[in-house]
Amino acid sequence: MEKIEIHEGEKGVSFFSLHVGDEEVGRMVVSVAPGILEAGYTSVGFAQRKNGYGKKLVDAVVDYARKNELKVIAKCGFVAMMFNKYPETYGDIRAHL
Repeated sequence: MEKIEIHEGEKGVSFFSLHVGDEEVGRMVVSVAPGILEAGYTSVGFAQRKNGYGKKLVDAVVDYARKNELKVIAKCGFVAMMFNKYPETYGDIRAHL
């Protein structure tokens, strides 16, 4: 069973993690400021790649941003690639600097 958790630190949301069973298989570090969510480093375990977990993390972060009326800055190369590859899916949420 896959589950995504949102982790909060002292300054708010700090990362999203994706779990399969009891194992964490992926994580995306984020930073939230007024009106902006910076999607930082994304990591998926080497053995877990090609399972779509990176996309699931991106989708969870984007859903969170939409619900909280935030625009996303893609600081992570993987997130930027997803935004460029699927502009019809992510174009509305992408921050343009």
